[in-house]
Amino acid sequence: MKFRHLRLPAAALVGAAVAWSIGIRLRAYDVPMSINWACALALFANVTLSVNHLAEAASTTTHRCRVPGCSFRVRLWDVDAAESRRWQEAAAAHPGHALTQRT
Repeated sequence: MKFRHLRLPAAALVGAAVAWSIGIRLRAYDVPMSINWACALALFANVTLSVNHLAEAASTTTHRCRVPGCSFRVRLWDVDAAESRRWQEAAAAHPGHALTQRT
C-alpha cells in the first residue's frame, strides 16, 4: 500500500485528536454544546486539510520549463523516477512557451 492511501486517514486522525482535545477543554469552561461542536468541527476540518496539504507538498515534485520567462510547470505526486524523468523532459521540450507579463 502506498503512502497516498494513508495520507488522508492519518490527517483525519490528527484532526480528530485536536478537535477532541479542544472540545474537552471548552467543555471544562461550560461552553454551550452547540458552540463546542461548531468549534470542534471547524478545527477538525482545518487541521485535517492542513496536515493533508503539508503531506502532499512534501511528496510533490515540480518540473518547470527552463526558458526564461516561461511559466509552464508540471506538478507530480507519488510517481516513480522514470515517470518523473518523462515529465521533466516534457517540461523542457513543450511546444508553446507561455510568457508571463511582469509589471
